[in-house]
Amino acid sequence: MNDEQQQLLTDLENKQTNITKGFTDYWHNHSSFDTWQFWLHVMFLLVPLVILYFKIDRKKALLLGFYGFNVHVWFTYIDTFGAKLGFWSYPFQTYANNHN
Repeated sequence: MNDEQQQLLTDLENKQTNITKGFTDYWHNHSSFDTWQFWLHVMFLLVPLVILYFKIDRKKALLLGFYGFNVHVWFTYIDTFGAKLGFWSYPFQTYANNHN
């Protein structure tokens, strides 16, 4: 690797570190455990799982689980792609989204 390429890579790594720190600071200030938005997201996760536990057809659980996993993976790829390209962003982020 030549010096110019090394310098460019170092600059990009420094920018990425600063951006990640900025997102982490944003999360701590606006989306942390002490905000109502965080707990709303927790409820959006847990309530459907509790309902699903009682309503699922146990004979088709593996098929439904595979389908759900497949949909989850595809939408994660699409969401990551769109967020990285700046098509959308989230004002109240989970901590996992801060490590793009």
